[in-house]
Amino acid sequence: MRVACIHVPQLALQAVLRRSPELRGTPVALTEAPIGRTGRAGRAHVVMASAEARRAGVRVGLTAAQASAVCPALALNPRQAADTEAAEAALADLGFAFASHVEREPGRVFIQVDDLGHLYPSEEALAQVIQQRALRMGLGVRVAIADRKGTARVATRARERVVVPAGKDAAFLAPLALAVLGEPLPAELAEAFGRWGLARVGAFAALPGADVGLRLGPQGARLHRLARAEDDEPFLPALPADAIEEALALDYAIVEVEPLAFVLRGLCDRLLARLACRSLACVGVTLRLALETRTFDVREVNLAAPTRDVGPLLQLVRLELSRRPPDAGIVGMLVVARPARARGAQLDFLRPAGPAPDRLAATIAKLAALVGPENVGAPRTEDTWREEAVGLAPYAPPGEAPGAAAPAAHVMSMRRFRPPEEIEVMLGPEGPAALRGRATTARVTVAAGPYRLSGEWWRRNASGEAPGDSGFSRDYWDVHASDGALYRLHHDRVGDRWYLDGYYD
Repeated sequence: MRVACIHVPQLALQAVLRRSPELRGTPVALTEAPIGRTGRAGRAHVVMASAEARRAGVRVGLTAAQASAVCPALALNPRQAADTEAAEAALADLGFAFASHVEREPGRVFIQVDDLGHLYPSEEALAQVIQQRALRMGLGVRVAIADRKGTARVATRARERVVVPAGKDAAFLAPLALAVLGEPLPAELAEAFGRWGLARVGAFAALPGADVGLRLGPQGARLHRLARAEDDEPFLPALPADAIEEALALDYAIVEVEPLAFVLRGLCDRLLARLACRSLACVGVTLRLALETRTFDVREVNLAAPTRDVGPLLQLVRLELSRRPPDAGIVGMLVVARPARARGAQLDFLRPAGPAPDRLAATIAKLAALVGPENVGAPRTEDTWREEAVGLAPYAPPGEAPGAAAPAAHVMSMRRFRPPEEIEVMLGPEGPAALRGRATTARVTVAAGPYRLSGEWWRRNASGEAPGDSGFSRDYWDVHASDGALYRLHHDRVGDRWYLDGYYD
């Protein structure tokens, strides 16, 4: 079995750089306040520093004030668990981009690469591609490929990228320093190696295994088997997470939509990059906003079709926040993406291409923000005889089968006025003889009707009482007017009024 180990050195620091890529190449340090015996936090100390900060003299253990005095351009960031957890999850998604079986460790993932030889010309090329893919996700990784998990893990501590030839694990480990066997090497073992005069892994591996176990205990025996490339550590893959989420804690409260959208763009970018690693797209997000009032505001944003483009997704989120702003300032946020398979649309030779699904979703969201979500949707037939009755259902793009034939029969449609226009009608011996409204005045040349409809008298109002005259009883007429139009009228027999419903087209 060939195993690749992908390791992220200084994971907590890289998690901050992944969240704030503008800090790359500048002095950056992570601070953490130790908790004293009284349970109160002490002064913040530097727990991790970038290479640029170390070159400027910043060292682990300095207080925040001391580090700023040593390097005035130093960017201090508090260590946050949300950043580290997101980076760990992104590292796992990187593993799933190359293999279906991934084992996770803090700061590392292991994948089986036996079958990847059909896709890449060599294991060296595979390791290079893994590093390039990790850089696009904002992570700098070390990659090692070997026969055993232990050898691959040790190799990531020694070099940036290494491929150990098959069957050569022991030969590769022999010239390495003993310190690479542990992270860090236990103090009692390091002291014993110093007394014995051992400096290289090969010298330690040459010792008798039984004597090493007798003098150094189980931990020393395990390291000795690792030095000989005889460790039998099993490969224990785990299933990918069902939901992909990114969280962020803010230093100060945000009360306006534009700054919030700027922060959300980074979260959505990282979410979609992780989804792309697993060959998935986003069909919607759940947004949980932590407010200053110590409450949460949860929003659901759905898309009409899965997408990997951050533009439409961010636009929908902004429209949702603009339509109903949060009640207080926002101090933190969690974005959970709902993954879905992205399916390509099959074009038809005989029909023009329809709108892009993600742009269609953005357009529907804009309409919902303008007129309200309850007024946007697809028409739905109501269970009533009232002709103007229409309901709304959530809009879903129809799935047309390729080559489906268009209906051959064509019928007249009516352009209906909403609400119907109240008009004056002059009656003759055979029905309406003339009509007059705000924009229509004409004689009736031909009248067909009446078509009597009534109903809904059984419905109750909100208090449970009978609705009285809320039912309908109407006489409908189709009339051909002298202006050349064909109108639909109705006479409300309950209120004794005439209305113009629309005209035929």
